[in-house]
Amino acid sequence: MKLRRFTEDGHNKYILLYDKIKDSIIKKKGDVKKGFTKNLKDEIENLLNDNSFSTEVNSGKSLKKQKFKNSYDLGMYLNDILKECNQTEIYFDEKMWDWITLFHFDVVFSEEMSGYSEHRYVLSQDWFVRNRHLIRTPWYAVNTYGESAKLFLSKAPYVGSDYLEQFISHRINENFTSSGHIAYNLYFDKKNEKPRPGYSKKFIRKKNKKTLVKASLGRLIDKLNQYNEIYDIWSMDPKDIVLLLPKEFEELKKLNEN
Repeated sequence: MKLRRFTEDGHNKYILLYDKIKDSIIKKKGDVKKGFTKNLKDEIENLLNDNSFSTEVNSGKSLKKQKFKNSYDLGMYLNDILKECNQTEIYFDEKMWDWITLFHFDVVFSEEMSGYSEHRYVLSQDWFVRNRHLIRTPWYAVNTYGESAKLFLSKAPYVGSDYLEQFISHRINENFTSSGHIAYNLYFDKKNEKPRPGYSKKFIRKKNKKTLVKASLGRLIDKLNQYNEIYDIWSMDPKDIVLLLPKEFEELKKLNEN
């Protein structure tokens, strides 16, 4: 099917439909399998196939139903679909992103998921949640960080990533894209093709006390904010920034060299 975007009426209908799905799940005490009924699934298909509620995006390619190993694969696919589009125009086009979500609803909405907040499926302009959209965010991460996005998109498309959640909560990372490449080189195990465990959270509970995790992603961002006050990190090679990191990062530096 050719890439489309909702009309105003179509987008409102989609938002109301997702509200119905969420309410149905809540009534079933959070049981997605029981709450996402056949009637609701039929409404999803009917809205997708009713072209009166959407229009074609001329510069976009055709989409096809398929499975994705993880959010990174989904992001790569979307980046290819949208590469001919005007990037400024589509950047926060919620009517387009939410239509793509509708098309791939079975990819990002699963009985195995633990969360079903609307900002995962309805793109919000609120800075605090806009990068939690399960369709736009994989595209954004791949489009912005390339292969380095693997660190943030290693989970199934219907699952949020802790590395991503921790990373996008800091404003410096929105414009300083080198931070994504630095994080990837430190925290992604390239040999085993997966993020290194234990570094995504800045603090953990240890013996009922809030404990700082040394060399964690949060600590890296602390140092980047500090260096931004001292150096012109925007013009520095990411490798040179890594060399500035303190002793707590030495083990990760060595792993990155191997």
